[in-house]
Amino acid sequence: MEKWKLTIEKVNNGFILTGEGADNCGPEVIEENDCDELEAFEQLTWKMWEFFGYLGSKHDKERLRVIREKNK
Repeated sequence: MEKWKLTIEKVNNGFILTGEGADNCGPEVIEENDCDELEAFEQLTWKMWEFFGYLGSKHDKERLRVIREKNK
């Protein structure tokens, strides 16, 4: 089995991702948005799922989702 590795570095304005494996990634930068503090981490989550092949499709029996809930 081929080894895949994704390194995530937290920097002052976001994250730097560097991947090794089937689909080498990066380095790729995810910048934080001053107006939306969750956006960068949301993007990071999607990138991790994409890198390791867990995005899935709407036709899959089961799949992961990111849900943002706002307090009223």
